[in-house]
Amino acid sequence: MNNYNTLKILPTQGLEPRQFLRYCFGIATLGAESLLEEETDSQYRKKCITVLSHVFNIEKATVRKWGTDLNFDGMPNYCKIGLAYIQSAQINSKIVETILNGEYVPPIIEPQIFLEKILLDGLSEQQRVQTISHTGFHASCIRTLTQVLHVGARSVQKWGQDITFSKMPRIHKHTLGYALAAISKSQHQSNNWNQRAA
Repeated sequence: MNNYNTLKILPTQGLEPRQFLRYCFGIATLGAESLLEEETDSQYRKKCITVLSHVFNIEKATVRKWGTDLNFDGMPNYCKIGLAYIQSAQINSKIVETILNGEYVPPIIEPQIFLEKILLDGLSEQQRVQTISHTGFHASCIRTLTQVLHVGARSVQKWGQDITFSKMPRIHKHTLGYALAAISKSQHQSNNWNQRAA
């Protein structure tokens, strides 16, 4: 199955950290007064920092630099898109529990594996060879990573001249993992819907 249609499944807008955290902690549907009560709890911000640092596998100090309140306004846009992918993949309360316990291991996908899944899955061996050897293949890889990660093409180009993109920062590999989880979840739901409709 090729390919760019698969990417249309993914959210195109990032998710604000505060909204994501409300969703994680199961308080997103509360009224304003109850929300205020939850978010002013003395341990709430500490839990939020823990969640965000574990989700992206980064230091808590980095998360603290994103802001002194619950909006984390300094969070980069590419992290916000990662949060949207996580929500799309439907993180559940058990996962939040493992995050808070320090047992969570975020998914990590190498760029080559992700690109092969998006650009080459479902092709015959001959079609794969033709696609890979095409002069525009590397440009397609850059375009795909730019679209999925919401980073500039120049940044992606600096990560490498082949499909491995060996210099890609780890944080983006986690985002690729969340993107693949969101795609899988959506395809699974679509298959279930098609089976029920048959």
